[in-house]
Amino acid sequence: MAYRMWEEGKSPDPPFCVYYAGQANNMAADGVVYFSAQRYTIELYTDAKEPETEALVERALTAAGIYWTKDETYIESEHMHEIIYEIEV
Repeated sequence: MAYRMWEEGKSPDPPFCVYYAGQANNMAADGVVYFSAQRYTIELYTDAKEPETEALVERALTAAGIYWTKDETYIESEHMHEIIYEIEV
């Protein structure tokens, strides 16, 4: 797993993941940050649809007590499936 991207020419063969931080979700009280949660995106890349690999990621997130949402797309130029998980911790 790498943060945001792999170095040019150094990505492993699929399946592989990257992750990156998104927007912070702050809750304010009395004009200051009372509670802060960080949003992250985890992207799983595969050559073909791999429900078993997706289930592995989903079980790990669920076991850690992390709520997740999921989306998916196909990247034609790379001939890869991209599964996108959004989490907040």
